[in-house]
Amino acid sequence: MVLAGIILIGLLLGGRAVQLSVMEGGVHQALAAEQSSEPPVAAVGRGDILTSDGRKLATSLDRYEVVATPYLIDKPDEVAEALAGTIGPDTGLEAEDIKSKITERNASGSLGGYSIVGTVDPQTAEKVKSLGINGIDLSPTAERVYPDGMLASQLVGYLGEYGSPFGGLEARYDGSLGSGEDVSVTIDAAVQQELEGQLRNVMEKHRPKTAMGLVMRVEDGAIIALANTPGYDNNNFSEAKPETQRNRVLTDPYEPGSTFKPFTMAAALEENAITPESAFTIPDRIQVADRMIHDSEPHATEIMTPHTILEKSSNVGTIQVAQQLGGAGLEEYIRRFGFGEPTGIDLWGEDPGIVPAYEDWSGSSIGNIPIGQGITSTPLQLVTGYAALINGGTRVTPHVLEQEGKQEPGRRVISRKTSDIVRGMLQNVVANGSGHLAQIPGYTVGGKTGTSQKVDPETGAYAYRHISSFIGFAPASDPKYLTLIIADEPQTTFWGEVVAAPAAKKVLKFTLGYFNVPPDATETENDLNDVGVR
Repeated sequence: MVLAGIILIGLLLGGRAVQLSVMEGGVHQALAAEQSSEPPVAAVGRGDILTSDGRKLATSLDRYEVVATPYLIDKPDEVAEALAGTIGPDTGLEAEDIKSKITERNASGSLGGYSIVGTVDPQTAEKVKSLGINGIDLSPTAERVYPDGMLASQLVGYLGEYGSPFGGLEARYDGSLGSGEDVSVTIDAAVQQELEGQLRNVMEKHRPKTAMGLVMRVEDGAIIALANTPGYDNNNFSEAKPETQRNRVLTDPYEPGSTFKPFTMAAALEENAITPESAFTIPDRIQVADRMIHDSEPHATEIMTPHTILEKSSNVGTIQVAQQLGGAGLEEYIRRFGFGEPTGIDLWGEDPGIVPAYEDWSGSSIGNIPIGQGITSTPLQLVTGYAALINGGTRVTPHVLEQEGKQEPGRRVISRKTSDIVRGMLQNVVANGSGHLAQIPGYTVGGKTGTSQKVDPETGAYAYRHISSFIGFAPASDPKYLTLIIADEPQTTFWGEVVAAPAAKKVLKFTLGYFNVPPDATETENDLNDVGVR
């Protein structure tokens, strides 16, 4: 019996030894690692957001949390002084701040078991480890930082304190970034800086509430730069006002005004309702149903062709063109160009804008919709529509994620012939018309100004507040890049040619030079581009 008992006890002890070494070995190894004197190695971090030229818009840095176990700490005053001298420069914490953290108490009033003192870099973590303080440990973590601060802040978005992304690329590609994958985007840092700099100049000179801008590659819809001003620094996200965090290029539709007129012209040309040589008798005002619509400036009755109508941005002439086409046909082409629906950009939060169905048009709709009133469009929709207008007539899908290989052409909207005609008209607008301040020596440039009134949300009527804009492209002979500048309620003047065109010119000129686009203007065209301010 004694021998049997000894054998039984031996078997039990042997089984327990196997359990500890094999079944629970991983747990005890982990516990041993936590007690190691070496700082633990940080886990795989979040992926970077990279511009097309290799700049980091967002990246994660290895950090260590200095963690206190208050009930294990003796002489908290001495510990607080020692830590302040070590981590103070990194964290901004003083001895009193640290003491309050290392003496935190739980709900029962006893000293707690866990308190984060601060976050430090690996070098400082080594210094904390060397102090050898009982009750002070290090825990690996990562800190999300934005090296260029305010650059493209609304587009990039923000990673919150607990790993929750807020807006932009951080939210849209959270799955990839969170798995440690880098995300490369079409944004070019140099062009983005130029765009944001010009928007700041517009803000300083004309004092609008906000300003927005966009640069797109015409061929495939790649977004080269996208900016909202005022912006904010994602490194100080908590200080940013909610209204500045929104990517208004995608989220805020507006009435585009005169920048919309080329779509009316393209639709009428495509349907053979007019020809480039059609002649229209244009007074300075026209009665449409119960509304009297004026041109921007009084003038004697003139004979105008479609070229002249766009060059002078005549409301009356554009309405007459639309009347030749008819409302149903115009609405069809507005939708063909992508208005009233999302563009399909690979970001979240896009507003589709509003295009009234033809059956809902009033008697005066044929007078306001052709000139960009009574409908709304986001800046992104407008630029995307222009790409189709001038690239030979096919839709593009705007995107910010780098794509491999050449993209397939989108849906055809208008013929190449119509696209060529309208592109020539828009070149004439810059050479001789309201867009003359966007001329770039050495290049043919096309574009259109816009000065649209805003609707008072309380009265539903147009108020004396304006959105000034200009959209331009170059080279006009073979468009490579499109630029849009928008200023909301400028205070000095409301004319788009004065507020927005000069900024668009500078952004477009920089972009052409930066990407080595060769000049295309002939001597005759350069002479046209020397036309002075009128």
